[in-house]
Amino acid sequence: MHTIDQLDDGRAVYLNGERIQVSQVPIFRKTLALNNQYYALQKSHPAVHTYTENGHTYDIAFKVPRTVDDLRQKHQAYQEIAETNNGMLGRTPDFLNTGMAILAEKSAFLGHNQYTNFAENAKNYAKWIKENDIFISHALQNPQLDRSQPINGIPKGYAGVHTIERRADGIVVSGAKMVNTMAPIADDLLVFNPPELLLEKGDTSYGVAFATPLNTPGVKVICRKLLDHPGYTEDDYPLSNLLDEIDAYIVFDHAFIPWDKVFVENDYDMSNRFFIESGMFIHTSHQDEARGITKLEFATTVAIRVAKLLGLDHFLGVQEKLGRLTANLELIKGTIARSEDTGHLDEQGIYTPNLQALTAVRANLPAFYEDAMRVTQHLAAGSMVGVPGFEEFAGDNGDILQQALTTNLATAEERSKLLNLAFDLSSSGFGQRQLMYEYYHGGDPMRIRSKHYLDEDLHAGNAMLDRLLRD
Repeated sequence: MHTIDQLDDGRAVYLNGERIQVSQVPIFRKTLALNNQYYALQKSHPAVHTYTENGHTYDIAFKVPRTVDDLRQKHQAYQEIAETNNGMLGRTPDFLNTGMAILAEKSAFLGHNQYTNFAENAKNYAKWIKENDIFISHALQNPQLDRSQPINGIPKGYAGVHTIERRADGIVVSGAKMVNTMAPIADDLLVFNPPELLLEKGDTSYGVAFATPLNTPGVKVICRKLLDHPGYTEDDYPLSNLLDEIDAYIVFDHAFIPWDKVFVENDYDMSNRFFIESGMFIHTSHQDEARGITKLEFATTVAIRVAKLLGLDHFLGVQEKLGRLTANLELIKGTIARSEDTGHLDEQGIYTPNLQALTAVRANLPAFYEDAMRVTQHLAAGSMVGVPGFEEFAGDNGDILQQALTTNLATAEERSKLLNLAFDLSSSGFGQRQLMYEYYHGGDPMRIRSKHYLDEDLHAGNAMLDRLLRD
């Protein structure tokens, strides 16, 4: 756990055209405080959030699961962390830390070159992260400039990150990555390429994977516009004034990376294999979908609470809508439990969740979440759009608003705050970013569904069909 002042370590972070000190941005301070609940829970709830190995205590994210009970414990920890931020922080430290545990076990496939041993580098880096409980952000998405061209066909070199110089002590890289979530407040940055948009033969120099501190010279973190509302309280914007899971565009301008932090270099094929074969993808997916349960339950509960606040919950048509949301939530809970119950031991003896079940969650959870948003919008409608600013309750019209907005179901302030929350979650810039994130952070939805179709085991269905067709 670090304090906000520790992030003023020389890192080059830019916001609204100016280089800033991270500690001076109020919403960064609030977001870091929520992110640090990952560390606080290790002390307040150690039975779930920690484990002991060789006499040392570590966060449970770093435990290599050997049984289904190990996976269930990690699931519980992921959910408890997510509950501290209502599932709105998708990249808390447990996300990549659980991947580090698996990378250390499966790194042998990375091999070596004439300068370094990539497999040992990855294993040692994962060990260092574990021993120091470092917060890593990851940069994998290449900027979407012209997808009709291969990366090497786009001039100026900012379609990804690539090696521009190879030296005896390391490599020098330049280029860019987009949508790097939580980068301004992380300790380290893990850089690699996405598994769905594969590199080609001519993209060799882009075939890299490495780690580097955020304050590395030549690394620039250019933040998107903030989504909070200075001048208003959390009563007016209960979510967007509480946190902003900031996304950033990362530029590498002749940044030096020592060989011991390099895991793939000048190898497009190994770069394509890195995320999947390292085991990071499936185990971070398990963390991500456990967080998704929390976010979906929060969104479902907001819709139900709005219905009750407005006296709508006794109408059959409204109950049908709310029942669809609760049914969706149970389907997600059940499918993630199935991913754990039907997991398997891989060749390294790691208990691995059922990827087909996790992929089914990722294929459907975004639409379920959007459904909860739409129900909230339909129920709250003009009621949430027309809420006065909270300062009005202390102004000249306070008494009138108290009389006008108080009902036998809620006081004027209670009603207004819940409706503000409903608007912030479903309709504000913050809410729309959360919806967009849910759809795309796990990969292209079209590719996710295509892969699920191609991998589905339908031997029982085919046997029944073949039997009928033979008769």
